[in-house]
Amino acid sequence: MPTAKEDFVDLLEERRKDWDILWVSRSMKILPPHQCPTELVYTRKQAIEAVLVNPRVVYAIQKLADARNVPASAVVAEAQDILQEMASKSHLPTVRWMGLLITKVIKRILMSIRINESLLFRIKDQMCLSQVQYIYAPTHRSYLDFILLSYILFSYDMALPNIASGMDFYKMKIVGELLRQTGAFYMRRSFALDPLYKEIFRAYVSSLVEHSDRALEFFIEGTRSRSQKTLPPKFGLLATVLESLLRSEVPDIQFIPISISYDKPLEELLFVYELLGVPKPAESTTGLFRSLSILREPFAHGHVYVKIAPPISARDYVDMSIRQASALTLHSKLPVHIAKKCAYDIIDCHKKNTVLTPFNLIALLFNENIHSQERKSYTLDKLFDDYRWIKSIFIGTFNAIVHPAASNIISTTDKEDVKQEILESLKTHRNLIEIDSLQNLRLRKRHIGVSQIKSVKGHLLSEETLKIAVPSINLMIYVNPVFAYLSKLCIAALCTNTSSDDVALKRYSMLRLLLSAEFALPTDVSEIELIKEFQETTELLNNSYINDSNESQFDNNNKLHSILTNLLIPYIGSLFVMCNTLLQWPSSIECVEKNIITECQRGIEASFYQPLGFIKNPYSLSLDTCGSILSSLILVGNVNRDQNKLCKPNRMSLEELIVDLYDIMKRHSNGSYFDISSSFVLADIPNLQAKL
Repeated sequence: MPTAKEDFVDLLEERRKDWDILWVSRSMKILPPHQCPTELVYTRKQAIEAVLVNPRVVYAIQKLADARNVPASAVVAEAQDILQEMASKSHLPTVRWMGLLITKVIKRILMSIRINESLLFRIKDQMCLSQVQYIYAPTHRSYLDFILLSYILFSYDMALPNIASGMDFYKMKIVGELLRQTGAFYMRRSFALDPLYKEIFRAYVSSLVEHSDRALEFFIEGTRSRSQKTLPPKFGLLATVLESLLRSEVPDIQFIPISISYDKPLEELLFVYELLGVPKPAESTTGLFRSLSILREPFAHGHVYVKIAPPISARDYVDMSIRQASALTLHSKLPVHIAKKCAYDIIDCHKKNTVLTPFNLIALLFNENIHSQERKSYTLDKLFDDYRWIKSIFIGTFNAIVHPAASNIISTTDKEDVKQEILESLKTHRNLIEIDSLQNLRLRKRHIGVSQIKSVKGHLLSEETLKIAVPSINLMIYVNPVFAYLSKLCIAALCTNTSSDDVALKRYSMLRLLLSAEFALPTDVSEIELIKEFQETTELLNNSYINDSNESQFDNNNKLHSILTNLLIPYIGSLFVMCNTLLQWPSSIECVEKNIITECQRGIEASFYQPLGFIKNPYSLSLDTCGSILSSLILVGNVNRDQNKLCKPNRMSLEELIVDLYDIMKRHSNGSYFDISSSFVLADIPNLQAKL
């Protein structure tokens, strides 16, 4: 469980008091986290050589040489090229100079970096005594994540890790090599069909786990979360890491979950367009220099919160009996369920340690006002009252961490004075929400115009839709972090207002499964576990409602109940349209995933303009949501997919599902962003560009 009262410190406070050049060039006694005997620590050259003689790599080389009818030496040369592309370096002078540049940038753009320092010190003490290997497993909400984590480790005289990085960075001139020298090793995004690359990568990662005195770092979600929600974990790299323990090459592997929260991510608007289907601009060195425009406005990105959780031991998953069984064969593999269990435990730890920013709660309340109050204005005084209430609910009932104070900063305001907290947050986000002369909160226009949109992955939305969808989805990506605490509660709240407990449980099970990919929920839970989860969730809801309005029963008029159900409506809307799209699929269009998602997005947009339509939240347009829902429909058998990836709807099950979804949606309020679109305020429109 997260420790909401744990002290945080501002990492930048001391940096603002001294000379950056003196700090980065200080004498350092760097702590290697893996206390590996000196003679067993590999240099970069030794790691490459070890991979080339790895039995599985040798076997893959010979097999490929035979298949191509070429000498093995030709494939060995190819393997050497792959390793030169892949392998990391460690160069302290480069780290120091990068540290100087990064210090100046983050001191300019951020108010603070708040971190629970005491736990980091405890982990550091463990590293001094233990021979286990450590894996940093942070959340992935921005390109700034790995830079920040390296900066934090450098600040505490801890060795920078070997960081799993995508090829996008490798292709950037100069920058790619600089990142390599600060610990990056490069991996291709997909190599399942390349047996040689697969074995080389597996062997290289194993050499880092077993023979590097530096830790590893990788993002278990695989990619940045454009939605700012937790994504379902990827298992490939995690399984490769765990195989070193499976072979007893290290005594233990300790995963350190790290939750990073941003007041305002650098890629904010870019994420909005990606969710709508606009491809991200390719990363480039030129684009990096263009992105330095963020330096124009000091402190424009507010605070960053870094919550480090206690390490998770891999030995809890890979016990001795499994390790003994694996010793019987060279090509033994880690059981799939072990990697899944470990991955979801790390993901669950990320959620429990998510730090919510003031603007997460402001966005949540603003969104609720739109849905429940329709055209009524939301005043600043009303926000002050609502904020105090919802913050107390999150901290007291859901055990959430909300805007923790930095203990090393002397505050000039009362810690309980939330007004200052809110006003500071609104100032950071004044490009999205402004306070007008009547002290009303108003959403600002953010759409860049179709002239800058060259192509889309899904359906090309109309200009009218984009004008409403862009600011609405921009707001929703700040609402989404609350799902770390509320996803199951939201599903339960939608299902409990039914005629019987059996129906409620059935609907909860159905929605939980269909939204599992959207909210990173494990799907392999037993019926007994599901019933227990539902009972615990509904009990928590009842307790929350007692705190809220002294009511012990579910009530549609309950303020918290309204918030929870309205949060989930955009996802139910996407699911409803997806089912209808599949049932009405035209024979003239190939029924493959890409086309299905495009047609679903087209159908959602059309529903916005239907007089009696009840799908009104622009977030339903998110391609990520449409894609995750389709995957879930395939997983549970509502849609069948053959070897050629052609999809065939299961008509009977989809029709039954639509009936349930319609019954859920017709019960809820009609307020929408379309109702208030005429009140959107004109804002400065930035250029769409990649930012690092």
